[in-house]
Formats: sequence, structure tokens, C-alpha cells
Amino acid sequence: MKLVSHRGGRGFGVDNTLDAMELAAAAGVRRLETDVRQTSDGQPVICHDAGIWGSAIARTTADELRAEAPERPLLSEVLDSLAGWVQLNLEIKAATAATVGEMLEEYGVATGTVVTSFHRNILEDMHASHPQVRTGLLYRMAMGEHRRLEAALAAGASLIAPHFSSIDRRLVEAAHSRDMEVYAWTVNREGDLEQLLEWEVDAVITDRYLDMKAYLEAQDVPVT
Repeated sequence: MKLVSHRGGRGFGVDNTLDAMELAAAAGVRRLETDVRQTSDGQPVICHDAGIWGSAIARTTADELRAEAPERPLLSEVLDSLAGWVQLNLEIKAATAATVGEMLEEYGVATGTVVTSFHRNILEDMHASHPQVRTGLLYRMAMGEHRRLEAALAAGASLIAPHFSSIDRRLVEAAHSRDMEVYAWTVNREGDLEQLLEWEVDAVITDRYLDMKAYLEAQDVPVT
């Protein structure tokens, strides 16, 4: 099973910081999920929330952001440190898909990176500009599963990423029948992980990477 550390190495340091990501990678984490937004001067930056200390990232330059929140890395800094070391799962919250795709190409990790979003237009733009980047549709609620699968396929996505509580066996089978993977978020309890294993979910995003890894290994489940 693919195991992904949520929020850029949660539990290894402050969420979505380069220090946490590097500590996670040093501890053996192979896959990191993190969040991407874009500054007013077009720089993709790692941050979950739309603003920092009352300043909207979309109206803040990269230099201003660095002055206000030096712990928040640019995507380029993450790639400088981690490209080729771990696989990144980038949730684009508010950034230009083409800008992110060009950066992934520049660092030679376009084919090894997963890009997800709640916004279908972002996935469509990524597929149009950089079809080699694997993309996935994020969603929360278990409503209209067939429509969500079709929407993901229409956007060029190769996976869906529902909240784990929205998943059942029929959804996994329907996705697999369309050659789509299922990434579950955010799974922090062993009982939930066991159920997802039974349903053959492809990947799990978790806040408790080391605990979930130990549980899987105790079940003789390979962790990738």
C-alpha cells in the first residue's frame, strides 16, 4: 500500500515546513502530501491556509511572505531539497497549474509527482499543459459517486481522493474498473486502515505515518 504523510510531514515538525519534510524523509517517509498556493508575483508556496498573520497569500509577494513567515517554503525550495528523495503529492489549493507543472518539469519530477485538487478546472488545466503529471480529484462527501468518477475521468485524472468515510467496496471496484486509483484521506485509526485494506484502496494519507507504517508491516503489507 502507498502510505502518504499528510501536511508535509505532520508529526515530524511544524506542518508544511521544509524542516518537517526533511525530518520525515530522513525517518523513511517515501511520500509527502502538501498544499500549494501562489503569491501575487506568481511563486508557488507551501501553505494550507489562504492567509498568514492576516495577509492573503494571493495578495502578498514572495519576498513579503518570506519576511512575514520565513518558515513557509517556496515549492522551488522543497524541490531543491527533496526532488528524487520522496514522491510529492501536491494539493493545489490556489495556484496556476501550468506554473506548477513547469516547475515539476524543470526539476525532472513531473512523472513522479501526484497533483490533486478539489477544483476540477485545475486538474483540467494540468492535464492540458502537462499530461504526464498524474492528477486526482479530491472530495469530501459520499454523494453522486458515479458522477464524481466521470468528472475525474473527464478532467484527465487517474485517481480519486475521497475522504475515507466516503469510501466503500463498490466505489473502489468502480474506480478500479476504470483504471483509476483510490487515495483515502485522512486515515489515523488502525481500524479504519484495516477496512480500507480489505477494500483494496491504493493509498492512504495519514497524520500518523510511523504508526500506520508499523501497523501495515505487522500485517505483512508492503509499504511503498
